[in-house]
Amino acid sequence: MSDNRSKAPVADSTRHLAELLDQLNEQQAYFFSIHEGIDTRQLSSCSFYTHVKYLLNFQSDMISENTKKGLYEAKQKGMKLGRLHKLDENVKKAIQMYESQKYSIAQIREETGISKTTLYRYLEN
Repeated sequence: MSDNRSKAPVADSTRHLAELLDQLNEQQAYFFSIHEGIDTRQLSSCSFYTHVKYLLNFQSDMISENTKKGLYEAKQKGMKLGRLHKLDENVKKAIQMYESQKYSIAQIREETGISKTTLYRYLEN
């Protein structure tokens, strides 16, 4: 007879699973799954917890390498990388509004889309 009940996963990602295992470990609790045959009470040299950590590191490394590869390829195609600069018209308008002393920083930000930090950086230069 088969069990047709839905089996909800314990975690939604490898990182989430690693965090849950860390929490269990801190509380000196164990994870046991009958279906997968996982028992974190086993103190073998290559535990489930260790495998999850290795897998998490591997995934992080792969994401990093793929990101670097994508950035390199985009650069080779002549694409500009990084944050887009604000339009000069908006910066000029923001500076004029600031110097007029008629507008608050919040009003300037709302009107021009220029953040307080960006405005002050332009004012310093």
